[in-house]
Formats: sequence, structure tokens, C-alpha cells
Amino acid sequence: MKLISINDIIEKALKAFWRFPITLTWAITGSLICIGIVNIDAALLFEEYAALLLTFILGISWFIGGRFFIEQTKNPMKWDWLKLVILVFLVLFYWHLPDLSGYDHDPKYFIRFFLYLLSGHLFILIGPFVLKWDSKAYWNYLKCICIAIGRSALFSGVLYIGLALALAAIQSLFDVAIKPERYAQLFIFSLGIVNTWTYLSDFPKDVMQRTTINFNKALEVFVKYILIPLLILYLVILYAYSLKIIWEWSLPKGWVSYLVTALAILGFIIQAMVNPIQKTIKSWAINRFYPWFYILLLPLIALLFLAIFRRIGDYGITENRYFVLIIAFWILSMVLFLLFSRKKQLKVLPITLCLLALLSSFGFWGAFSISKNSQVNQFQKVFGAVEANDRIATNEQYDRLKSIVDYLAEGRSLQRLDEIVGFSTNEFYIDSSAGSLKSYANNVSHKLLDSLGIGLDIKKIGENNNGKFFTYYSPENTNYTYAIADYEHFTQINFNDHDDYKMKIGEFDLLYHQKTKTISFFSQKDSSLIHKVALGEKLFDLTKYGSEMNNMIQKDLV
Repeated sequence: MKLISINDIIEKALKAFWRFPITLTWAITGSLICIGIVNIDAALLFEEYAALLLTFILGISWFIGGRFFIEQTKNPMKWDWLKLVILVFLVLFYWHLPDLSGYDHDPKYFIRFFLYLLSGHLFILIGPFVLKWDSKAYWNYLKCICIAIGRSALFSGVLYIGLALALAAIQSLFDVAIKPERYAQLFIFSLGIVNTWTYLSDFPKDVMQRTTINFNKALEVFVKYILIPLLILYLVILYAYSLKIIWEWSLPKGWVSYLVTALAILGFIIQAMVNPIQKTIKSWAINRFYPWFYILLLPLIALLFLAIFRRIGDYGITENRYFVLIIAFWILSMVLFLLFSRKKQLKVLPITLCLLALLSSFGFWGAFSISKNSQVNQFQKVFGAVEANDRIATNEQYDRLKSIVDYLAEGRSLQRLDEIVGFSTNEFYIDSSAGSLKSYANNVSHKLLDSLGIGLDIKKIGENNNGKFFTYYSPENTNYTYAIADYEHFTQINFNDHDDYKMKIGEFDLLYHQKTKTISFFSQKDSSLIHKVALGEKLFDLTKYGSEMNNMIQKDLV
């Protein structure tokens, strides 16, 4: 057996570089810049230079996909402008990002990054086949991608672990001080340069000519005895759940939408794996996978729509629900396409999903615009109902208003409520200690709802107890001195808002009743009721002091 020599490795590395010069230059430049930043301060990479890091990560997949696409065109030179388009896109992406230092950011920038990253990887999956199609060549192309991913992960992973252990050995055996940053730099080198270069080495260029299918036994066993049984298990669970909600005549839980989505995606993956050999291989399960899986999936898609529309009807649209909704429509359209289309070209799946990811990231039709409009409408609806009740809210209404305000504050869109509440909400971002406008949104919801004079119905507090309880502790609140001249005992009592509580104090038994929010004192001699305190009303009355509890009048405590 001929072993690979150093010259062979160098030759393959050079071929890969001349084939993918922009991609590898981008990866090497980005990795070296990140290594230099880590050498100064590793924290800077995720704070002041986070936008640069995200842009470099994003560029790799888009440049690879662009090169794969250009190589399969009739005249590649005419398509070189696509590289410039990708570069301009990356510059615009970097330019639109705000300062990401600190911890309080609008999540839309990270969601948008994920959407573009997903689109870039989908572009890789379909790049050579956008203008052409061959099912057998596409199957071999996907196989090459999987092999390249496994090979690059193995090589770069082994290299990093080996070199990291070598550094640790040098530090331990020779008492050489090695900074922790060296391990981070080594990781960036292995992932950014070695992993990318290895992935692109040996990647076939003549993908359209590779039409021989080698569906080995191991792959057949994997599909027949692992993937398809898992698919059947999910189908059984979801159909059993469907029968349950029909029997109980109830609406489906929101979580079912994720399971149906996972089931559909798993089915599409299996379809891609067996597509060229589905009718020729001797396997009952694989032969009948199409069309029965898609026929059985249709009722579950109806369940998916029912679940997501229920959540949207109750709470409006957020980014998560927006994406689940468009994925639901995508799954339905792809199932109908695979069932009724004559050509059944699988490239339609990644192409349409890539376009959906791109289109949903901007515009009035995008996830962010529709979600914010929906939540503003939800606030107006709930706030109107609370206003009609003299601004006394139920637990559910208060929680809804709070969650909407938190959502809008996190997305830097709280000013959308100005017209509804009748005043400017900018003041809720002002740090009262510094007198300056801050970018964080801590406690904005409580401040805004307090300013609106929204109160809770004291009689209904605790009706929907969810089992959560919170503890506040500060050294400042342990230094108070209390005068107890008129009393016999002083005991500090700690209890939560979830459980009933009983303890002995002197000659009395104390009982806290969670449901009624009362504390009762009973005689230990005859168990007679001595005194009863309506704790819920007492605590509600004390809220008038806000955070200045040390200024309260002592009689208010009794």
C-alpha cells in the first residue's frame, strides 16, 4: 500500500489553494486576525471584534458555494462577478452590525447571522446543481460533502488534541509557563485554516460526470434499521397524540410543532439518501418509503398548523412562531411537490429553503417586522381590556403585558408603544444614578407598567401558581434593628409562595396557608385560633414603599 508523502500533501494543498484562492485567503486572513486579537485579549474577540468574527465565519460557506456554482456553468469566466457580489454582501453585513461589545444586544442581529449562515450552507448543498440536474450525480455530490466533512473534522480535531496535549506535557514536565490563550489560538488555527483547507482538498471538480451509485451495505443497514424505524416511532407517537386530542376534544400543545418539523426533515434526509436506488434495491421498507411517508405526513402537517395557529391566536407572532409557520408552509409545499411533480428534482428543497431564509431576514414581510407589529397589536388589545377594568389586571393579563414590554425592549422597539400609552418610553432606558441613556432593558417592564398604574387583583394572586419562587438577599437588608419592647418574641421566618408552612414559636403554632395567603397562630394547649394575619393584603399594602423598605412606618408591619 502506497503511503501519502509530504510532497503529495503539499501538492494537494496547492491545488486546493489555486482552485479556491478567495475562500482560503479569506479563511487564513480571518484566522490570523482572530489569533492576533486573542494574543492581546481573548475577551475582545467576542466583544469589540464580534462583528468581524461573525463576518469571517459567514464568508467561508458563501465563497465555497459560489465557487461550486461557477465551476459547473458553461463559461465560468462570465460568472466571476458573483464573487464580487458575495464580497459586497459580506461588507454590508459587517457594516449593518452595531457595536456588539457588552451583553445587551438586539437579538435580531444574531438571528440574521444564523439565517445567512444557514443559507450559505444550503448554497453549498446545491451550488453545482442550480442550473443543471442529475439525481445520481447529486447523490454522489452529497456523499462527497459528507466524506469531506468527516475527513476535515477528523484531521483538524486530531491535530488540535495532539498539539494541545503536547503543550500540556511541556508545561508539566519542563515547568514552562504556557498562557491559556495559546490553546485558543491553536483551536482557531485548527478550525479556521486546517479544517477549511482539508475540506476543500480532494473535493471532486467533475461532479456531473460521477453518476455511478455505490450504495454499500453499511449505508443500507443504517437507513433500514436505524433511520426508518426512528421515523416510524415518531409517526406512531404523533398519531397516538392526534387520537388523544380528538378523544379529549382539546387543542394540541405548541411543542408538537417541533416534533412534526423534525419528523418531516428526517423524512427529507432519508429521501435524499435513497432517491437514486429506491426502486431498484431489494428492500420493502426503502421501496415503499415513497409515497407512503408523505401520505402519512399530510394529517400531521394539519396538526402542525393547528398547533402553531393556536399559539399565534393566543399570544401573537414572535420570531420563533414566524419561522415555525414558514417552515410549516415549506414542508407542506415540498410534500405536495414530491407527491404530484413529475420530475421530483430534490434540488427544489434546499433552493426554496435557502430563499426563505434570505427573504425572512429583512423587509416588511420579514420575521422582525411582522413579529413586532403583532406584539404591539397584542399589547394594545390586552392593555385596552385592562383599562376597561379600571387598570386592574389578572395574573395572565399582567404577565402578557410584561412579556410584550420585555420583548419590545429587548428588540429596541419600545417606542412603538408611545402612541398607545400616551407618553415617551425613552425615559425607561435612563440610568437614574448616572443620568444617561443606557442601552440595557433591565426592569423596563416593571417601570412602564407601574407608570401606567396597572395593578393586580389581590384576590386572584396565586390562582395560577406555576411553582416558581424567588429569593432576594442582600447584606444591606440584614443590618436592620427592630424595637420589640411591646412584644415577647421576635422570630425571622422564611417561606415560599408555593408550599404550606408550619412551625412552633414560643407557646404558639404558626401556620402559613399558601392558597389564602394567611398566617394563623394557634394555641399549643387547645389548638384554638389566637390571631390571623392576611399576609397577601399586608404585602400588597407595603408595595407603596417600593425599594425604600427601610423608610416604612413600624406600625405598617404589625
